[in-house]
Amino acid sequence: MVGKSMKHFRYAPALLLLGCSLALPALAATYPHISFHARLLSDEGEPLRGLQIVTFYVHDSRDHCGEALWIETLPIQVRENGEYFVELGASSPRFGERVIDGHALLYVTTRTTNSSKPSPAAVVVTIPQGIWVDCNPDNSAGNCDGTSGLTSEVELQTIAAAKFRYVFNDSNLWGTESEIASWADQANSSSLKIIWYIPLDFALYQGTSTGNYSLISNDTELASSFCSGCTNAAFTTALVKWFATFPATAGYYIDDEYVNMASQGEIQNYKGKTISEHAIESDIATLYSTVHAADPKHPIYGAETWDSVNTANESQLAGFLDPIEAELNVMGADYYPVGTGEAAGTETSAASWLDTIAGNYKRSAFMNLQAFSWADFAPGACASKSICVYPTVSQLQTMLTDAAGASRAPSALVWFDYGDTVANDQWSNLISAANPQ
Repeated sequence: MVGKSMKHFRYAPALLLLGCSLALPALAATYPHISFHARLLSDEGEPLRGLQIVTFYVHDSRDHCGEALWIETLPIQVRENGEYFVELGASSPRFGERVIDGHALLYVTTRTTNSSKPSPAAVVVTIPQGIWVDCNPDNSAGNCDGTSGLTSEVELQTIAAAKFRYVFNDSNLWGTESEIASWADQANSSSLKIIWYIPLDFALYQGTSTGNYSLISNDTELASSFCSGCTNAAFTTALVKWFATFPATAGYYIDDEYVNMASQGEIQNYKGKTISEHAIESDIATLYSTVHAADPKHPIYGAETWDSVNTANESQLAGFLDPIEAELNVMGADYYPVGTGEAAGTETSAASWLDTIAGNYKRSAFMNLQAFSWADFAPGACASKSICVYPTVSQLQTMLTDAAGASRAPSALVWFDYGDTVANDQWSNLISAANPQ
């Protein structure tokens, strides 16, 4: 029977996770630029349509103080509802240097030949974005984010069409060697980068006899011939060395709130093992050593979280990240506030705390952002039924821009997750809010 890995959620109410148009710099064939998506309105607020001559002003502050970083006038074709797409700076070799570099947040206003005033500013997030999926490369029925008939390759094409940069797949080991290779090849051909998800078992059983617990037979669909007679550590080494050969590989995810889970006793008796907080910290260190030795060129990621939405603070997050700081090249946090009673704007504090902690260790940081409804995963986390819904476009935008606004800015912003977004018929709203590229 095919197993499924799932990104961890907290179910008890006392253990809650904290959980204008947006655009990102495009991966242009020639020069870095901004792919901008918005609606063009008249001074009266009515949609414009047809061919329009529009001047774009790009600033690095919301109040537009100082000289614009970039001004460009372009002819654009506007749809009936006022919607349009345009590439800013695509023909300039200096656009990346002048506008994108060093600016996590940009503010774009527009003005047509007939308008008396510029449009309200649309915020542009220049940080690359990713998304979590739960999709077996074996394409077994229903095992691609629970969507019947969806294949892992088609899902990647959809994600790439929305111009995400990264994919995190917590079921990426459920396939044969050829199926996993096909999935990775599709990611590469779609210009997506993979952060390979290494499940909890790999941390817990590195030093365990395969006679007592075999990673290759229990946590993958790979044939025993992939690493014949290997110990768990040798299999992990072989697996990572194989992943390193794929052009799409961008790193490895080895900690998914494990220290926090152990501190709460959630994996105290995991598959017959007693897992203390100290034990999991040691296990993560061992796994890091194995993965890094097998592939020293790609970074290793991990994320921790908070115990309670009401008591979240910097010291609590630091308590979980500090013991494993040497085992993470890129330090992350999961912060999912919508539906818990907290405002989406509390993302600002979470990002600031993570930024400080990562900065103390001279590490890069990333944030996992909320693109799901707590009602679908853990109803006990909901402050009330009326607010425990999928985030609105405004809330998605707030979480994105607030996370991007950390002083050093995260190296990536990752949405959790594709499956619940599609199940709630929110894919177009997520793309409209995030407009990744």
